[in-house]
Amino acid sequence: MKIEYTDINFRNETINGVLYLPESKNPVPLVVHLNGMPGIEPEKEGERFAQELNSIGIAYYAFDYTGVRNSTGLFEYYYSQENINTIISYLVHHPKILPTKIALLGESFGGAMAFCHAARDSRIQCLAIRSPVYNTEKIPKLKIFDGLSLMWKLNKLMRFPEVNLRSFFENQFSPYNPEKLVRKLKCPIRMITGTKDEIFDAEEIEKWFNKLPVDIDKDFQIIENADHNFSNKVHFQQMKNYVIDFFRQCLIN
Repeated sequence: MKIEYTDINFRNETINGVLYLPESKNPVPLVVHLNGMPGIEPEKEGERFAQELNSIGIAYYAFDYTGVRNSTGLFEYYYSQENINTIISYLVHHPKILPTKIALLGESFGGAMAFCHAARDSRIQCLAIRSPVYNTEKIPKLKIFDGLSLMWKLNKLMRFPEVNLRSFFENQFSPYNPEKLVRKLKCPIRMITGTKDEIFDAEEIEKWFNKLPVDIDKDFQIIENADHNFSNKVHFQQMKNYVIDFFRQCLIN
């Protein structure tokens, strides 16, 4: 595994990320990982997904949105969506990346972001999402929203404008909402969640999944007793095997 640390310019800010590359003389497919809020540090993704993806000849890129950890600026949801476009436009020109084989892996809020981007960007060949926020506009209305806000600000991992976050996100979530784009997706998708998800009920997610176009390659799995973050090691491995097998089929076979 070769590791490259990147600082990608976005407006007047910098997106901090890590590119994990397999040993290969030729350009390879790429999976771009989209974190939740704030999600896992890019430097820790080697152990989570990168190593196994690299072992089958797929590169892996993980990053922090602007306003998160070592990326500069303030976090705004619609800017985080634009972060994705900037990153992909940068990486498709990397000499070790095959620009025709780009996939997204989104977790939690990253699942929402990945879906919204894939519905708009024809460069995305396939999409896998775990425990997705399928309707972003429901988040500010949740009873646990204040607790989530405190968690996001914990140890200054995320930096926000000085505004009322509930109203702030009500405005920002509307244009980038998977619920509104569910019929726009054209690429293959795999989705996985658990019966013990603390944010969205698995049955609600399944109802949303069933609205996807009937003519695309799609599959949905529910893991018994898995929580939102798949914190149990057995559940996490089940989830990882599911998405890696999918990327192997779409990007390698």
